[in-house]
Parts: sequence; C-alpha cells; structure tokens
Amino acid sequence: MGPSATIAAAVPDSGGKTAPVGLRERMPEVGLREYWYPALPAKKVGTKRPTELKIVGQHLVFFRDADNEVVALARECPHRGAHLSRGESHFKGTLSCPYHGWTFDGKGNCLAVLGEGPESQIPGAPGTRARCYPTRTIKDVVFVWMGTGAPAPIEEDVPPEFFDDKYVVVTAEQTWNSNWRPSIENFSDAHVF
Repeated sequence: MGPSATIAAAVPDSGGKTAPVGLRERMPEVGLREYWYPALPAKKVGTKRPTELKIVGQHLVFFRDADNEVVALARECPHRGAHLSRGESHFKGTLSCPYHGWTFDGKGNCLAVLGEGPESQIPGAPGTRARCYPTRTIKDVVFVWMGTGAPAPIEEDVPPEFFDDKYVVVTAEQTWNSNWRPSIENFSDAHVF
C-alpha cells in the first residue's frame, strides 16, 4: 500500500446496503484484551473468600496466594465449570471449588481434590489447571493482564504516577451501566470538556 492509500470498512445496514464503519464500531464490544486493567483495591480481597469481578466480559476471582499477594483466576473451575467465586480458601494461598473440592494455588495449579484425599491422581493431570491472569499490586491497586499473550511491561499501560514515590494515588469506584465505547468517546476522549 502506498502513502496515499486509505483503509475503509463497511458493513451492511438494515436495507442490505453497505454503510461506512466509524471508529466506535471498530472497537471490540467488551473492551480491549491485550492491556493491564485496574481491577480493585487490594484491601478488598480477604483471606477466606474470593472476590469476583467482571472485566472485558470475563468473570474473574481474586484471592490471596501463599505470599499474601492478590492473584486472579477465571471464575469457572476447569472440572465442571462451577463458580470458584463461591469457593473458599480452606488452606493458606489456595482456593477450593465448592462443587468437588478441586483446590488451586495462585498460578491455577490443581493441588488437591478435597473429596478424594491425598492419594488423588487428579492434581497435575492434563486439563486440571484453572486459567490464571497475571496481577500486580501497585499503591494498593490490583492491576490484571487480560490478554492471552505474554503481559506487556506494566509501565506501558499504567500512569507513571503509580511508579513515583512523590505521588499519592487516590481511588474511587463507580459503575456505569452503559456501553464503554460511547462512554470513552464522550468522556475522556473529548476534545472540549
């Protein structure tokens, strides 16, 4: 493609004709995946029960690992899809599924199946890992990598104030029941406030 080439996109409208697609329609409906997202304050994650949160269409569970760091797994247990959000941390640094007791560490490894005891052959077998999402806590904010590839350096996605001791970061939570695309377009991406 030469320097004067343009890229155009079109989609069929309700009359079967094609209509140009704007920038909003090109953005993924539930959000961009290959980014670090601020998830929640670390102080909201206890040691007994997980905390559930939905980010870019994916349900996650946050709990504390053996080093007391906040970690994230996909909400669904790889065994039968039960919600790990209803599980418990029976043992420090683990999360047990409420359905059959599959017990995971902070990296998603199945360490035990509570109903089968220490002789269970399930831990470590193929297909027993829960999907793990990389996390990093900075100034009490837990960031989670929602991508499928290796995480980008967190400094590329997180404001520099989080890495500078001169700054204090104050957080607030707010739920907007709206599509994120026009919200971003009309809030933080506005030309005139």
